[in-house]
Amino acid sequence: MRLALLHRRLTAGMALAALAAFAAGAGVAPWTLAAGALLALGLVRLPPASWAALAERVIRLGALLLCAWAGYVAFGLKADFMPAVLAMLLFLLVGESLRPLMSRNDMRQYALSFALLVAATAYSPGPGFAAAFVAYVALATLALMTGHLRRESERFRVASVTVGRPFLTATAALSGITVLGSVAVFLVFPRLPRQWNVHGRPGGGEAMAGFNDEVSLSEHGDRIGPNPEVAFRVEFAGGREPDAGALYWRGRSYDHFDGVRWSRSPSTPVVLLPPNLYAQRWGGPVQVYRVYGGPAGARVLFGLHPLLDLRPRSAIRPVLDATGDVRYLGSDAPAYDATSAAGFPPEEALRAAPEESAAWERQYLQLPPLSPRVRRLADSLTAGLPTRYDRVRAVERWLKTEFRYTLDLPRDEEEARLESFLFRRRAGHCEYFSTALAVLLREEGIPARNVNGFLGGEWNGFGKYLAVTGNDAHSWVEVWFPELGWVPFDATPPGRNTLVTEETEDSWSRPAFLWLDGVEYRWYKWVVGYDLEKQLSVLHRVGDWFGGGGGS
Repeated sequence: MRLALLHRRLTAGMALAALAAFAAGAGVAPWTLAAGALLALGLVRLPPASWAALAERVIRLGALLLCAWAGYVAFGLKADFMPAVLAMLLFLLVGESLRPLMSRNDMRQYALSFALLVAATAYSPGPGFAAAFVAYVALATLALMTGHLRRESERFRVASVTVGRPFLTATAALSGITVLGSVAVFLVFPRLPRQWNVHGRPGGGEAMAGFNDEVSLSEHGDRIGPNPEVAFRVEFAGGREPDAGALYWRGRSYDHFDGVRWSRSPSTPVVLLPPNLYAQRWGGPVQVYRVYGGPAGARVLFGLHPLLDLRPRSAIRPVLDATGDVRYLGSDAPAYDATSAAGFPPEEALRAAPEESAAWERQYLQLPPLSPRVRRLADSLTAGLPTRYDRVRAVERWLKTEFRYTLDLPRDEEEARLESFLFRRRAGHCEYFSTALAVLLREEGIPARNVNGFLGGEWNGFGKYLAVTGNDAHSWVEVWFPELGWVPFDATPPGRNTLVTEETEDSWSRPAFLWLDGVEYRWYKWVVGYDLEKQLSVLHRVGDWFGGGGGS
């Protein structure tokens, strides 16, 4: 292969590796696919030398137009101009890669591809970025060496230079030494304590079935689609696998119902027990776990109710509000240790709870105008039952056994009403069941509220963590018991999990997805999140290994 052609292909390969690193973090978009296709074209076919002048004019004109666009976005629209800058960077990179072979533009290609690689680090640098980075280092080493040979051969007017496979192999090995040296420096160079965390990366940005800013019954005429995107990940003490079906990851609570949707009142009285009273009155064992991340756009910390303790591990500041919901301040990705009760109060304690009422309970008894049939239904379900607990269980059991869970939304607005769900359709998704339970209990004077969060999760045996996905989004109800606080109840039929996940649980692709998610999780935990604590642990193990295992 001619030296000039080899050099051009190596620089085009550098550009492709940098683009792959960028796409691994920023995601694949149509314009990145188009740029990749044109760069790949530069590997196999280049314009003739007669096109050199035209290519130069096109590149200059395009660069000027994109520069003007970036200036207009920055100073005219006062918006984010980085997409325009990245578009200009890609345009120039593709243009340089498609110049005629005799154009001497290697230095510009080096600079542009390196700039794109640096831009990729501003996004989530996952395992895909690592693979592309290693490829970039290898190709850059070969391109720099080959470019030097090309310049020297042209300088001394050498007619032809043969570059054999041994030369390329030895040169590529130099990049391996560079990568290994970088890894060694990364492991042993003193790490400064950080005040940010990135391995708790939030999940996807799509709205999740069962978890949104509000609980609404207004959607109709469609079907709730699956969402296997990971919302957050949870490690449990000792790396044990939990009983996922009993894990209610509490997010937001809602007290006001207007007949269609649940929302939060502007002012809410403080109605919660302190953590020490929850621990004392509920009794039983506790559950210790660590949470990484959260769904995009939800500035909420998820935990198992009741939350007894929470300690941030990233630069966030938890804020406990009057309802018991935990929000957070700060721009970092959530990462925190939490301790919760491992179960609910025993039935005896719930039956023995006093039936006293307080003025604040009116806020959790509020109801819009409803059909009288709803009140008569609530009375019929709870008639003759002596305790609040028995009445709650009766309504919950009726909804679980007499209704059907479905992802199909109502056909029209009339069918989407609560009365239609209770008396005609008798099928719906979790928001209908939580709304029905809360409304029927309020009709009986029992304080209740709607709660949104996630139920369960999928155990990843490779990474030893629980992956909570959009498929696990869920709604349930919390009922107030004097002296015991808010206690969760769930009226959704047990077939929910199978129905929600059956469209994404593919026999051959699911294990691959779990393995790749485990790789990504370990990457974020041990590479991107590599801090002083982990460094000392690694160095201690190395010291034990060299010392024959005699470390303490």
